[in-house]
Amino acid sequence: MGMGSRPASTSTGGEKKGEERVLSHGDVVLIRSDLAILRGPRFINDRIIAFYFAHLSAGLGDDLLLLPPSIPYLLSNLPDPASVAAIAEPLRLASRRLVLLPVNDNPDASVPEGGSHWTLLVLDNTTSPSGPRFVHHDSIRGAPKLPVASHLADALRPLLLQSDSRRRGAVPVVEGPTPRQPNGYDCGVYVMAIARAICGWWKSGHGGHRGEDWFEAVRTEVDADSVKAMRGELLQLITTLIQDKANASSTSEGNKTSNTD
Repeated sequence: MGMGSRPASTSTGGEKKGEERVLSHGDVVLIRSDLAILRGPRFINDRIIAFYFAHLSAGLGDDLLLLPPSIPYLLSNLPDPASVAAIAEPLRLASRRLVLLPVNDNPDASVPEGGSHWTLLVLDNTTSPSGPRFVHHDSIRGAPKLPVASHLADALRPLLLQSDSRRRGAVPVVEGPTPRQPNGYDCGVYVMAIARAICGWWKSGHGGHRGEDWFEAVRTEVDADSVKAMRGELLQLITTLIQDKANASSTSEGNKTSNTD
């Protein structure tokens, strides 16, 4: 863990009581302390990842799904397959080409900030003619959190290939190439940077061709420098969205005033 940092959020925490809201974006509400986290060096929390995944999702279509951290965390901690199936059914995971699932290692859902590491698990149905696979991206050398991602894959595996029970166990988890973080706090930023690279690869049309994957895009676009810059880019994005909402609100109020004159 890095100096001056704190554990990653657990994907269960909501808005902190009494904190000033700075931006509502879709279903995500960012608060003032989230901006301080981005200024670093601090662990990224689930609100920031959920915000950025919602931003990346715009215009992607139904074949690529980016889930907020709360959903994978919930699916990993449900008590039985029937509960997993009930929660996952609206997500239509088996029909997607790609599903991006942020994974947090918090072992206790009752502890609001108990996790200490983020990784990215990708449900990939774009490359293999024999069926889907899970690809795990972990920015710490040695893949220490593969068991956490594997637990999520185990929960989801029965939902895939249900028409052929002989193949249900044939959805492997493989380690994807992942640049290594040089510090103890940027794992969440790596998750977002890898997600951005995957979405860019998808938008460029490569995702429509069987036999290709996004690995080269990750190798080319994600490194320590791009991850360091991403914190500032996210702050600028949030500032721009806040200003856009303020301008839209001012315009709306001006129109109301004009109509009452």
